[in-house]
Amino acid sequence: MSEDGIISAKCKMLEIFSKLDDSDLEPIEKWICSQSYKKDLENKKALRSSENLLKKIGDSIKKIVPFEAVMPTETIIPPVVGDQADCNKYNTCHVDEFLYDEDQVEVLVKKGKVKKYYCLDCNSRNIEKLTFISHSMSRQTLQYIFRVLLPKDLEDKQLLDIGSRLGTVLYAAYYLTNASKIVGIEMNKECCEVQEKIINQYSMDIDRIKVIHSDVMDRPDVVECSDVFIINVFDFFVDVEKHKELWYFFKTHFKNGSYLVVNRSMAETLGSLDMFEEFMDWLIICKPYQLENEIYFDVEDFSELYLYTINKK
Repeated sequence: MSEDGIISAKCKMLEIFSKLDDSDLEPIEKWICSQSYKKDLENKKALRSSENLLKKIGDSIKKIVPFEAVMPTETIIPPVVGDQADCNKYNTCHVDEFLYDEDQVEVLVKKGKVKKYYCLDCNSRNIEKLTFISHSMSRQTLQYIFRVLLPKDLEDKQLLDIGSRLGTVLYAAYYLTNASKIVGIEMNKECCEVQEKIINQYSMDIDRIKVIHSDVMDRPDVVECSDVFIINVFDFFVDVEKHKELWYFFKTHFKNGSYLVVNRSMAETLGSLDMFEEFMDWLIICKPYQLENEIYFDVEDFSELYLYTINKK
């Protein structure tokens, strides 16, 4: 780093320190003087390295899927219940968070490839912001799941991503955990083919990671031997009745003591389906298992992530 770069870095640090009280500065001073920050810095660099790898995978996926990351054979229908029931084909834009982060979306907006607004009545000034919907989790969200939420040691555990679509959860689990088995189950054949291509392209161990083309309800055998479940909301992919059936199926076949990670609270999901009371005792909400790693993340960005354990009495 040049002398100017060092001065700039010091300036940024002083700007942060100037906003803290002496009582807040004391533990930070100890953290620096004890040199324990070096281990934290090492971990931060490792996270950045894994994010770069996931970004590289995302760039590979971009070359083989449509821009919206919705396959021609997929049927995506706006939900009629829940917090996304106000979405429709006019006010909703599908932008995959794994493929395009916020900075990349801004670049796309500037280039005119993505619009932020839509016209309410064809008058140029009567416009409304578009709702951006992603059917994948961002790279940072996946890092938070595997580096903060879930237990560090997943050896001898099977992780199941239900509705794996482009396989983003699988790739993150492959590189960020020691889970022995990483399985994706996906109904759409084209999405399964994308996942197989990426697994082969990056020479992932097919004894450890695999994709199953199936409706999850047709594979209770896979569900019953899994220990960790990742579910992105189903709202755009199933109708209300199918959604209810899925949760009754999960209640029957999820293993006692297994983990469930979702990107919306189960109270909200099940409440919108009028079935929360039936499931209240089935789920126990958990605190993150790797709280020490929260320092690497802006925790507020992940407030919609929830971790539960299954409680079969």
